[in-house]
Amino acid sequence: QFSFAEKWEHPQDTEVFGALDLGGASTQITFQPGITIEDKNTSIFYRLYGTNYSLYAHSYLCYGQAQALKMLLAALHQGSPSAQQISHPCYPRGYQENITMADLYNSPCVHAPSPPSPTQVLTVTGTGDPVLCSISIQKLFNFSCGANRTCGFNGVYQPPVRGQFFAFAGFYYTFHFLNLTSQQSLNDVNSTVQTFCKKNWAELVETFPQEKGYLHRYCSTAIYILTLLLDGYKFNEHTWSSIHFSRQAANTDIGWTLGFMLNLTNMIPTEALEHVKGHQPSLWAGAVSFIVLAMV
Repeated sequence: QFSFAEKWEHPQDTEVFGALDLGGASTQITFQPGITIEDKNTSIFYRLYGTNYSLYAHSYLCYGQAQALKMLLAALHQGSPSAQQISHPCYPRGYQENITMADLYNSPCVHAPSPPSPTQVLTVTGTGDPVLCSISIQKLFNFSCGANRTCGFNGVYQPPVRGQFFAFAGFYYTFHFLNLTSQQSLNDVNSTVQTFCKKNWAELVETFPQEKGYLHRYCSTAIYILTLLLDGYKFNEHTWSSIHFSRQAANTDIGWTLGFMLNLTNMIPTEALEHVKGHQPSLWAGAVSFIVLAMV
């Protein structure tokens, strides 16, 4: 807030919200932990509107929505008894699609066990099994932490989550489709996702005729989000209510581009430079007089 003293002041009794971002290639978590950050590689210093902030932040490459689902499909392919057939527990029963090996293994996030034949066609068939879907998605992560160390996943240091969070981008759009952006309890969220994932393809197409292009992925994305938030970032039934699935904050769209701009500036607004004098004015006057006399 801009005070009567014409200075920017942090409002009293306000809270700093954390940020949960889910993009296509990566996912990020940022928050103010309230404790000393042990790993300096995850520590960020901000000075905004005259207030200093010490934040925890980490970005997980390849764990964005698109790349994670691609890793899942590749894992299901490599575990399939058939080289051309893939049973997908996260896709609805009755759904089927064909993809090429080139399309599946075209990302550095996905490693083929052997040089793939680019033109080989794979048939993906949905089985609509949310339990097996959850098990398959959990295998994409390493949830174990080293001794005497708290972590998120894959061994990356993370202090315990603290405070309120905005979950935006992929988090918001998936939960918005499932009508889960109104602070529902974790039990209600799990129940809604399980019910949706058990619907067959014909039911979904009839209920959501305008969503055909992405409709078959909502189940896998929803279960992936739950796995990431609960098992990855270590939210639980007590801290779940601190997550606000939202597209905007204070009527402003939330996105990584806004955060990137703030990161580059690191100081808003620009603070006036102070005028610094090395000596008293009388000393400067005496020095100038001496120089003039010396020149004469």
